[in-house]
Amino acid sequence: MSDKTSSRPRGAIAIMTSGGDAPGMNACLRGCVRTALEANYRVFAIYEGYQGLIAGNIGELKWDNVANIIHLGGTVIGTARSSEFRERSGRLQAAYNLLKHQIDKLVVIGGDGSLSGAEALREEFPGLVDELAAAGRIPPETARKFRNLSVAGAIGSIDNDMIDSEVTIGADSALHRIVEALDAITSTAYSHQRTFIIEVMGRNCGHLALMAALASGASGCFIPEAPPEEDWADQLQKNILDGAAAGRRVNLIIVAEGARDRKNNKLDARIIKDALAERSIDSRITILGHVQRGGVPSAYDRCMSTLFGMEAFNILARGGDTSSIACLQQNRITATGLTSAVAKTRAAGQALAAGDHQTAAMARGDEWLRMVNIQKTLMRISPPGEEPGKKRPRIGVVTAGRAAAGVNSAVRTIIRMGMASGAEVLCIEEGPVGLLENKMHLAHWMEPELWNAFGGSRLGAGRYTPRRGDMARIAANFRQWQLDGLILIGDWGGYRLMNKLLSSKRYHKEFNIPMIAIPASINNDLPGSEYSIGCDTALNNIVDAVDKIRNSTDTAKRTYVVEVMGRYSGYLACCAALASGAEYCYTPEKPVSLDDLRHDVQELTAAFRLENRHTGLIIRNENAHKDYTTNFIASLFEAEGGSEFDVRKAVLGPLQQGGVPSPIDRIQAVRFGYFAVRNLAEAIAMGIRGSYFIGCEKGELFMQKWENLHKYPDPWQHFGGKRWWQDYEKAIHKLAINPQVRQKYPKG
Repeated sequence: MSDKTSSRPRGAIAIMTSGGDAPGMNACLRGCVRTALEANYRVFAIYEGYQGLIAGNIGELKWDNVANIIHLGGTVIGTARSSEFRERSGRLQAAYNLLKHQIDKLVVIGGDGSLSGAEALREEFPGLVDELAAAGRIPPETARKFRNLSVAGAIGSIDNDMIDSEVTIGADSALHRIVEALDAITSTAYSHQRTFIIEVMGRNCGHLALMAALASGASGCFIPEAPPEEDWADQLQKNILDGAAAGRRVNLIIVAEGARDRKNNKLDARIIKDALAERSIDSRITILGHVQRGGVPSAYDRCMSTLFGMEAFNILARGGDTSSIACLQQNRITATGLTSAVAKTRAAGQALAAGDHQTAAMARGDEWLRMVNIQKTLMRISPPGEEPGKKRPRIGVVTAGRAAAGVNSAVRTIIRMGMASGAEVLCIEEGPVGLLENKMHLAHWMEPELWNAFGGSRLGAGRYTPRRGDMARIAANFRQWQLDGLILIGDWGGYRLMNKLLSSKRYHKEFNIPMIAIPASINNDLPGSEYSIGCDTALNNIVDAVDKIRNSTDTAKRTYVVEVMGRYSGYLACCAALASGAEYCYTPEKPVSLDDLRHDVQELTAAFRLENRHTGLIIRNENAHKDYTTNFIASLFEAEGGSEFDVRKAVLGPLQQGGVPSPIDRIQAVRFGYFAVRNLAEAIAMGIRGSYFIGCEKGELFMQKWENLHKYPDPWQHFGGKRWWQDYEKAIHKLAINPQVRQKYPKG
């Protein structure tokens, strides 16, 4: 064993979960504990939140204590609120219990109340230490050495209500529960042509209600930050009746528990139901309640929460005079001031309580306000009225390439936002086949009403193989269709099809119109974009399959080698490995060598022997190495693992492309669709003929000129550069293999 492991600990930290539980807390706990142990700190768990801190319910954690918890909902160390902690006497006892274990660093995973409590304890800590020393409860040496308390936090809140972070632990998983319920309710609502009012959580933040409405195609949405007009009940009645006349069979009304009207009166599901009943409209109420908190965490929550936990420890390790929390800003893990973030969050809540809804809405940011307005348009039953005699531009939309869940949400948005902008939207059917064979139809407003929950493409897609004369045929169809602009949604195959159209401009003037490509690929490999529609659903499919595979282990000690898609992008493999707690991940960006494999099998064998573990997991991208295939790796580990474990392999295949789109894919598809329509309409109005592809970096969407495409490598060929998510790879192995084992088998 190295000197690093055998040397005296560098200090002690304690970790607690407090307030309402949130899926992903266990992943955060695991990330924090193992990062601290790696850095040679003693780590303690405070069980049952602040109540446990006062009661002294504190126990030391070792590496194995956080094994096999990443996929569990809730929090394995418990949570509880404490009225005693609000009193100085309670905080005095809390300080005493920390000092008993010589703990001067604290990580709190919880909401703004829990984080504020920790900050109050930090500020009072020197005075509490003096009081304990004066009373003789702690030795003078302890009072001198542990006079100050350092605090770091990770935000656990399914409401996603912390102002300075784009996401909070549990919000995505809660949205999964809500959208799954809405999809199920849609089936019965469609059968009976009923109106359902669904109440979701969100006391001071309408995130869950708004995003659920966007993801499900709801026809009504009530959130705290955007109260409805005073005649909301009459408008809702008209929307329902007009919708029924237009062919709408389903009305989902989503209401946040904290929704209010313009006079700041509570506006809950019962009030809405009663108002509709007065207008002779029958409705049913579903209050989802705590089902939103339950269940396994989503792949996104597992990844982000793990990284939050690692960052929370790193905040403490870096030191500093102020407390900070781990957060996500511009799609990157970073830290922000605890006091400032809590103050902004509480100010938004206070603004709502005072009836100042505009201030609260503005605190959510420009993107939030944009999504509110998009939802208002999408839930209409017809486009706004057009000026008589005004020529309407015609926008074409086509999907091309392989299946990607979420495409239908993008098409639905394009149809409705396009028509709302005054355009006609022409739907080209069966992808490249429709372009060639004149398969198309003019969309009508209600056509994509229930498309959000469908995987694949309702318009049909397909791959394109170039043949002589194709461009002339497509040009003739463009001329007949009188297209003023085109939006293509697809993978690299779709991009190459669009490139073929644009390169034929000099021969066919019909292609001299603005065109925009939207990235849709489960591989998440398209140029200039950190996100492609479909990749989140594929990732959740993989993680769900891996959970089932690992749960299949009985008493045998077993290692699984799981092959996933991705072509020459390791995104799916890397994120799936992080989300499932895999020991190793093999991707094309960092080709595995025979020496790597030899090291890994020796290390894993030792881990089974020394840690008494029962499962191991290897995630391999389909193109990680042309010679070291999944079969080869499985055979190697089987042969060299000896009596420590046997090996099973699984090639997940097309299941990664299918399934119901995840909330993230649906919502991001809405963003992409709206962004494409807005920019295409502007280009048509201004006579701009350029063509573009949508980029997404650090969460922001932007247009890139089509000529810039050649600056990026072909995603279907091997690429040796670094991807934005490759930093995640550092965490995978570090968190999965005990450092004592790794030090026995140093790599390289």
